[in-house]
Amino acid sequence: MADSNNNNNNNNNNNDSSGEYFENLRISGNHQSGANQYVPDLEKSVQSFNQLSKELEGQSHKYRLEYEKTNDKDIELGERNVDSPEDFKLRNYFEVSQRNLLDNGHRVKRMGVSIKNLTVVGQGADSSVIMDNLTPLRSLISIFNPSNWKKKSSTFNILSDINGYIEDGKMLLVLGRPGSGCSTLLRVLSNQRDSYVDVSGEVKYGNIPSEEWGRFRGEAIYVGEEDTHHPTLTLHETLDFALKLKTPGNRLPEETKRNFRQKIYDLLVGMFGLVHQRDTMVGNEFVRGLSGGERKRATISEAMVSAASIFMWDSSTRGLDSASAYDYAKSLRIMSDALHKTTIASFYQASDSIYNLFDKVMVLDKGRCIYFGPTELAKQYFINMGFKCEDRKSIPDFLTGVTNPQERIVADGADGRVPETSADFEEAWKQSKLYHQALKEQEQYEAQVELEQPSRQFRHEVLNEKSRTASKRSPYSSSFISQCIALTYRQFQLVWGDKFTITSRFLTVFVQSWIYGSIYFKMDTTTDGLFVRGGAIFSSIIFMCILTQGELHQTFVGRRILQKHKSYALYRPSAFYVSQVLVDIPFAVFQVLLHSVITYFMYGLDYDAGKFFIFVFTLIGVALASGSLFRTFGNFTPSIYVGQNVMNVVFIFMVNYFGYTIPYQKMHKWFQWFIWVNPLGYAFKALMENEFKGLVFDCEKSAIPFGLNYNDVAHRVCPVEGSVAGQLSVSGDNYIKAAFDFDVNDRAFNVGIVFALWGFYILLNLFAIEYFDWTSGGYTHKVYKKGKAPKLNDVEEEKNINLVVKEATSKMKESLKINGGTFTWKDIKYTVPVEGGQRLLLDNVNGWIKPGEMTALMGSSGAGKTTLLDVLAKRKTMGKVEGFSYLNGKELAIDFERITGYVEQMDVHNPGMTVREALRFSAKLRQEPEVSLKEKYDYVEHVLEMMEMKHLGDALIGSLETGVGISVEERKRLTIGLELVARPHILFLDEPTSGLDAQSSYNIIRFIRKLADAGMALVCTIHQPSSILFEHFDRILLLAKGGKTVYFGDVGKNSRTLINYFERNGGRTAINSENPAEYILDVIGAGVHGSTDIDWSEVWKSSPEFKSNADELQQINLENQSKPHSDQTPREFATPFSTQFLEVYKRLNIIWWRDPFYTIGGWFQMAISGLIVGFTFWNLKDYTSSTDLNLRIFFIWESMILGVLLIYLALPQFFIQKEYFKRDFASKYYSWHSFSLAIVAVEIPYVIVSSTIFFCCSYWTVGLESTNSANFYYWFFLTLFSLYTVSFGQALGAMCVNLPISLAMLPIMLIYLFLFCGVQVPEAQIPTFWREWAYHLNPPRYFIEGVLTTVLKPIDVTCNYEDLVKFTAPSNSTCFEYTQDFLAQGVSGYVTTIGDSQTDCGYCIYTNAEQYYENVLNFRYENRWRNFGILCAYWGFNIALIIIFVYLTRKPRR
Repeated sequence: MADSNNNNNNNNNNNDSSGEYFENLRISGNHQSGANQYVPDLEKSVQSFNQLSKELEGQSHKYRLEYEKTNDKDIELGERNVDSPEDFKLRNYFEVSQRNLLDNGHRVKRMGVSIKNLTVVGQGADSSVIMDNLTPLRSLISIFNPSNWKKKSSTFNILSDINGYIEDGKMLLVLGRPGSGCSTLLRVLSNQRDSYVDVSGEVKYGNIPSEEWGRFRGEAIYVGEEDTHHPTLTLHETLDFALKLKTPGNRLPEETKRNFRQKIYDLLVGMFGLVHQRDTMVGNEFVRGLSGGERKRATISEAMVSAASIFMWDSSTRGLDSASAYDYAKSLRIMSDALHKTTIASFYQASDSIYNLFDKVMVLDKGRCIYFGPTELAKQYFINMGFKCEDRKSIPDFLTGVTNPQERIVADGADGRVPETSADFEEAWKQSKLYHQALKEQEQYEAQVELEQPSRQFRHEVLNEKSRTASKRSPYSSSFISQCIALTYRQFQLVWGDKFTITSRFLTVFVQSWIYGSIYFKMDTTTDGLFVRGGAIFSSIIFMCILTQGELHQTFVGRRILQKHKSYALYRPSAFYVSQVLVDIPFAVFQVLLHSVITYFMYGLDYDAGKFFIFVFTLIGVALASGSLFRTFGNFTPSIYVGQNVMNVVFIFMVNYFGYTIPYQKMHKWFQWFIWVNPLGYAFKALMENEFKGLVFDCEKSAIPFGLNYNDVAHRVCPVEGSVAGQLSVSGDNYIKAAFDFDVNDRAFNVGIVFALWGFYILLNLFAIEYFDWTSGGYTHKVYKKGKAPKLNDVEEEKNINLVVKEATSKMKESLKINGGTFTWKDIKYTVPVEGGQRLLLDNVNGWIKPGEMTALMGSSGAGKTTLLDVLAKRKTMGKVEGFSYLNGKELAIDFERITGYVEQMDVHNPGMTVREALRFSAKLRQEPEVSLKEKYDYVEHVLEMMEMKHLGDALIGSLETGVGISVEERKRLTIGLELVARPHILFLDEPTSGLDAQSSYNIIRFIRKLADAGMALVCTIHQPSSILFEHFDRILLLAKGGKTVYFGDVGKNSRTLINYFERNGGRTAINSENPAEYILDVIGAGVHGSTDIDWSEVWKSSPEFKSNADELQQINLENQSKPHSDQTPREFATPFSTQFLEVYKRLNIIWWRDPFYTIGGWFQMAISGLIVGFTFWNLKDYTSSTDLNLRIFFIWESMILGVLLIYLALPQFFIQKEYFKRDFASKYYSWHSFSLAIVAVEIPYVIVSSTIFFCCSYWTVGLESTNSANFYYWFFLTLFSLYTVSFGQALGAMCVNLPISLAMLPIMLIYLFLFCGVQVPEAQIPTFWREWAYHLNPPRYFIEGVLTTVLKPIDVTCNYEDLVKFTAPSNSTCFEYTQDFLAQGVSGYVTTIGDSQTDCGYCIYTNAEQYYENVLNFRYENRWRNFGILCAYWGFNIALIIIFVYLTRKPRR
């Protein structure tokens, strides 16, 4: 018992600790010192305020008990007159702080809100059709169709003629079912109007009209339902960042910024019970971090940092348990009272306790206001109208329930005279006395506002709160420079926090630099090394460029976070981009230095310190300019695929017009201009000028002609551009002038242009990120299949939907056929590794679920409810699970995940499917194969009706990031539906009602109750159940923090069994009207500031109920073990491989078809790139000189590059689909090899079309060999190579953990493909180490050999004047006589005379192209089809890698 008491005392201290912050903060706030910065000391604050805290708690608790006994409620204030000890401390802190501020000359920002005749118009659903691959064609035809020129898209009223007001310091609750317009109202009141077709009416903030409110953006903020944060930042980093940007300029005397930030941080984490989560990552659906409830509290805390005057809270209690939700609402009440904040909130499933904290309530139905006024009059208004409120039903549930025909109860004798539709309700409201009274009071309020002119005081205080360097007209509190500093620090945290990606990137640089250095190791200082030296410089520039291509993908990460912070007026989007640029610099410098130190000296470039640092400086410019250019493509485009396609086209331009593959003199005029805007071109010129300046290259051994009889230097010449007859060396200056038209004196100018272009790209990005919002303002709109859109807010459509739901509800039990099972678990323990050891999250949890019983899993946020479900559902892949689980007395078989349904807390759905398609996919692959397809589809329709989603069946699921798709609440219903249509034997539900309105929650729980009655065993976590919902449960498993069991047993009639247990063991006496769920959470000390003197876990272990449960658990297992079991072999998947593959392939085909940005964008990219390449190498059939052979080679090489660039398109799509596969595989929809083969197969037709488009746009334009066999071979091999590169990208995606890592690793792979293909460095010049294996294992080498020999085979070379190596024969000899011995050595090429002179000679180095590819490249025409077969084998190898690594990574880390 001593140990138990010690543990109990420790728990009490922990529970009290957060509350002590408030008084500690108040005390420190009164004694500020410039010399002493506030440092939080939890232990000291506990000791210093312990006595006073106990006295306050005792008095408050005594008063609360007296209040509960009398149950006497103040009509005007509701239950607000009762403060808990923590509420008292918080209220006291705010009041003292406010007095201190007023004493120091501050003013209160008192701004109410007035709404008059507000109507919001949205785009009609029938004009929002799902995009597909025919959409661009239809849009093009529509442009030229005159009948469409004046045709307007349909619209509908989201909100209609809304009137209302709320004074400063007051709270307005907005209630309504999903689709009623609550979120829209809150958005419009926060002045977010851009996503709507039209907003009419008048909204005033105090006496400031909405038109002038833009400069005060951060003073009226909308806090959305979703938690959008950077998942890899810790809680402290997230909040501290917001505090840096919202620290007021008019702080208390001698209070430093750091002191202020720490004080407010301590206040918030103490207020919301996050003291011990300081260094925990926030996390999201894919990254482990805070629990769902903790993340919601982090969202609330971040919003409160904004210190706005008016708050719009949209379903902010989602994911919070009822105790935490009530604590949060009380915090809002206290802030509104003490700080005169205006609070407007929309809560789903609000309890009476929360409801009574508000002053006014507005009830909406289908965009129409059906009540607005005092909270205490609303219930009676609807009762007088003829509706009846059930016993123990909360007032908010009743108010929203009257708008639902399935929920509302008409009082006896009132049938036929109560409203039925939203229009009826609105008409009744506008005819009521309360409506006219509300209008009169609103007029009085507005008159008072005009008289008091609160805007003067408000404007004055807003200006005072700004930092001294901030613009007075800016909506931001801090200056642009301060924003950049804070954002730079956060950006560094984001980048540095992802150490695995950083390590991968620098490892890539290190490895690739060594490869480059070894390939170009100690380049020849004779003329034989001239072209290769240029290749080395070209390779380093391209490498730095390719390294930054991942920046494009990063521009699509965190767009919703940026939009949210902009709405909070935390910082300008342009400041965010500046921070990215500033963080780029040190990383770019380091990677360039790492690359340069290795390669510069391994290359054997000129050992000159000045040249080395110019080399480094120029490559830094390349890295920075390329990164900013690629970000430009991302910031100017709505989709990653659009940006990638644009980038690929521009990259082809950049490589073509670089000055290396095609010299300036040979560029066609129509594209020659691009070299003047190409940063890589300027960098190449600068580095070539830097390297070749002052160098001299010897050519004694290679001078033409060569041999024993050629010793007269006067009649020999170096066989390179820039040579002078009679000299056996070439000046580097002359060489680059003759070969590339580069002037060594332009070096500084060219380096400067690289950095100037970097600055220009920065300006483009600043413009784009400031003025383009690709998130639709965080608002989602639905799109439907063509012709399938329902009528929105239409009275007749509303009646039809109500009738469908009613019929489905009445026939619910008839269609349920369930084969349930008994699931038991014993001594479940779960530990996870943490820094310094192990953390126990579940502590010996026992229990069971039986057919016909409905079990609730409850506890405070962070108690381990989701963790327990993850463990029971076999979803955990990390940590250590101990204990035993049995299904029907047997150990869990391979089919357990398939026959169980798990409704997870996070709503993750494939955005490319419609609601009905997703449900049918689940039913087809998860229901037993004996069930016919018609039965499966019928069951899907039944679930759609039951979930009230029939009208959404043909709506695209979409995503919140793009702003297209179904709403958050509808996603939750879809998550539940996906599991229900599988007809599982056992069902685990993790907060299925979180984020739903009361009626939807009621329908879900009632539906689950029917499932239980039909024989399903299920357990359901639930956070905020109303009394009526709670009565549906038979049993409850209650957990305390640390995963300890507090109670497991029957609920009993009217919850008396449950309540009696706690009353009997020391809990307070429950009030008859009290919600049992709220009672038990209050008793065990749940909630943000909950505390208890009783260790309920120990009480449970010593109770007779515990012993009884242990005996019953053993008896259940024994009984089940003795029962006969089916001899049928368990199947991991319900359907065979062929069915799985076909269904997954069909689904992926639909997704690809509906993503024209990816598919049509890729085709468009291929067409543009084909035309660019085609016209770059225009009509080569007329060019047969020796150097023209290089043009053909580089055309083939660029065909290869374009194929390789398909990897950048395939990678993001593969990662997206792989994440959805992991979710599906966890529920055993289909196997890993079904997914692997399907995602390979779905790309094949699109890749074939892509390569065909490129072939048609380039092959004949270039003018290559046009025989049928050559044409077919080139197209066939190009198609195969494109398939290979796409599968290569997918294999890389399968191997890597995430997209950033794959993009960091990709340059190694790409450079390997480029370097060892035999073009940049011919086989003979590749070092022996690489030549013996890397060259022969390089797939592009076989593509290049096959296509190149086919193209060059028929060409006879005739050198033009410029390409001839010119020399003179002795006066006593002719050219042919002089070179007779030279040609007799078997050299390739031929000698000719120049003009009429017999002594002016010209040497053409090749007679035909075959000499070139055989002697220089060591290619053979006979290997063409062999190479085709080898590439087929490589494609098959990639597919095998995809299958293997998808298998190895098939389970997510959780």
